[in-house]
Amino acid sequence: MAIGQSQYQDVIDNLSAAGLPTTFTQTGGMNAALEVLLDGGYSLLITDFDDSLAWSRLEHVGWSVGLYPPDQQYDGQVIAFGETQDADVDALRALIDDVLRGAVRPR
Repeated sequence: MAIGQSQYQDVIDNLSAAGLPTTFTQTGGMNAALEVLLDGGYSLLITDFDDSLAWSRLEHVGWSVGLYPPDQQYDGQVIAFGETQDADVDALRALIDDVLRGAVRPR
């Protein structure tokens, strides 16, 4: 876990500084993701564009963000979802804003 976290520490720090407390997590089966816990028990699950988050940042491709209701972080019905093939942190921040504003349709 520490190795994976170190690969995305800049992203974790950037999001946390923006008021989005972010942690590196495992969703099962060695699948990695970034998780943001929001007020009211809601959560954001952040992965690569088309798969789980790459453990190596060099293999990272784009972003996917899902907004989940309380107590349904990984397996429940997603409220809103968005994705981008742009892999930089600014693109992720914009995608998160879109998902939180509901600008992105449910998956």
